[in-house]
Amino acid sequence: MDSNGEVVNIIRSYEDFMPYCKFLKEERFDIYQIPLHGFKMEQFKLFVNDNKGTIKIEGQRPKGGSRWSRFRQKFKLPCNVYNTKDIHASFGNGVLTIRLPKREPLMISNSDDKSDLFVYNGKLFRLKISKRGILGSIALVAVGVAVGGYVILKHLPSTHAAEKH
Repeated sequence: MDSNGEVVNIIRSYEDFMPYCKFLKEERFDIYQIPLHGFKMEQFKLFVNDNKGTIKIEGQRPKGGSRWSRFRQKFKLPCNVYNTKDIHASFGNGVLTIRLPKREPLMISNSDDKSDLFVYNGKLFRLKISKRGILGSIALVAVGVAVGGYVILKHLPSTHAAEKH
């Protein structure tokens, strides 16, 4: 209300911005760090949608008078990489930190033989070789042996020719 007792509608003007987002990869979890300096925790909201695999952050704060600053940020999470039930967010020193815990890799094996497993860069992999790949490798080795034998027979002096001289 103004001094005459009349209701005054103040129209807000918004300045939209896209906050910088830093992405850090670690062994057991990944981290989003989003600087939101000037914001208070109660001025933004974070939504995790397990079904869609998304994280949405939106917020707004007054800048002075009728001017407001606001943002919306949405992240699509890759399928079956993160344990979305255990996502943790914290806000301190003007930075929103979102920790995305990685799921444990599934170990599916029909036998007790683990000879086809190997570790690379801290991750467990299973070596898969098809019959076609094995047969191709055998054929390549056979051709190499045949070509090598032919070169040896044609270009090396035979022992019979050396005995005659």
